[in-house]
Amino acid sequence: MTTDRKQHWENVYSSKQPHEVSWTQAVPVISLDFIRSFNLPENARIIDIGGGDSKLADFLLDEGYENISVLDISEAALRRAQERLGKRASAVKWIVADVTEFVPEETYDVWHDRAAFHFLTTPEQIARYLDTARAP
Repeated sequence: MTTDRKQHWENVYSSKQPHEVSWTQAVPVISLDFIRSFNLPENARIIDIGGGDSKLADFLLDEGYENISVLDISEAALRRAQERLGKRASAVKWIVADVTEFVPEETYDVWHDRAAFHFLTTPEQIARYLDTARAP
């Protein structure tokens, strides 16, 4: 159930610091290398699914990308990232949503998901995710 998942992630990001969770990366090297491999223009539309408090948006901004979206089910996670970025947070589109219920308003050049997909545990959740990711 979405409400249970949302509450779980709100609790995680409200009660734990980045160093207390296993997925925190000081520098998301593999993700950055993956995105760089496409040789995209700076105005490419990039979405980070389950990006939460990840530093990927920070590094993409540093590299000059100007059309970055970060989606996460946890408002607390996104708020933490926004606070870390300060004024630069306004350059990112922040989306609080469950990816299995997300209806994109635009098409993305890069759909990045380093950690969210594997938390989907039912065939229905997986199918909804894939349908959304594959949509034109």
